[in-house]
Amino acid sequence: MAILHVALAKLDESRLRESSREEAYEQIHQRMADIPVRKAEVRVGPPINPASTRGYDIMLSIKFDSYEDFQAYLRHPKHVELLERYNPALRDMITFQVDGLAPRSKL
Repeated sequence: MAILHVALAKLDESRLRESSREEAYEQIHQRMADIPVRKAEVRVGPPINPASTRGYDIMLSIKFDSYEDFQAYLRHPKHVELLERYNPALRDMITFQVDGLAPRSKL
């Protein structure tokens, strides 16, 4: 089963090491490439319509080929390092996973 992993977070910009949220989005995306686990469709960025997000201002989504790949990603030292780097700047975060092969709806 393929896994689609989604994380939403609220950033405290004053606690970011980067000079802006946009720079943080870019850094996170670059660091994701350094995690040597099979993954696809990595996306990191802000909402298009911030008024609809209840304050969540960054989204990360990644597709994994299998649950084992997802678990390897979670345990990988570079992922743990990424969390440790950004955790002080996170006011809140929610993650969830869904079947990445589920039918896509036509909206």
